[in-house]
Amino acid sequence: MIVFTSLVRQTRDAPVVGISELAGSGDVLVLAPHPDEESLAMGGAIAAASAIGRRIHVAVVTDGARSHPNSECHPPARPRALRRREVWQAVAILTEGSGVVHWLGYPDMAAPDDEACFAEVETALAPVFPDVTAIWTTWNGDPHPGHQRVWRLAQWLTRRRCGVRMFACPVWGRVQRPVAGCGWQGARRFRSLEHRGTKSRAVFAHASQITDLIRDDPEVFRMPRALARHFIVSDEIFIPS
Repeated sequence: MIVFTSLVRQTRDAPVVGISELAGSGDVLVLAPHPDEESLAMGGAIAAASAIGRRIHVAVVTDGARSHPNSECHPPARPRALRRREVWQAVAILTEGSGVVHWLGYPDMAAPDDEACFAEVETALAPVFPDVTAIWTTWNGDPHPGHQRVWRLAQWLTRRRCGVRMFACPVWGRVQRPVAGCGWQGARRFRSLEHRGTKSRAVFAHASQITDLIRDDPEVFRMPRALARHFIVSDEIFIPS
């Protein structure tokens, strides 16, 4: 049985937010620590923003290759390529082919976490920024160092731009104790019902994370179907940051 945190309980009746407020008038930049979090945390909102004509850029920060660390059939290069294909497929589903994936390629568990590395990301994404009015990423309250690092990256990028809003979407903070001191004041709910079918297909496009596609690693990460379903059927949480 999945036990949800107080974050989930206390945001169940949070004010509803519309996609125009979340996206602004321009493009949306999604910073995903790993391939799949774009779909789990904010897939419905991505689909909604794309449907009203916003261009979606999904920057995948790390390659996610450590999800199957002991697989002999899938040494690191194979999961890296597999997960790259999966995120391309998922973003294509969410945006009907119009979204752009930017594969930053940092090693799993080594997301950038200092200003010099943040500046590298800024340079890599420089052509994107002129039209971006919103940055969406994972929450610093998620008990995962990669999510916290990418949240700090998003904050750094947002502070350097006028007219750009940042929102953080919890992933692991829904089911694991959030990081102490990380609040969710001002949290809003995005009603994703209209786009849940699309979101479901995007989530399950990440087959390496949900199915037994890779079977020869006893330490393999595999998201329980019930947890995947929670992300699909629940409203998405957006925390102004």
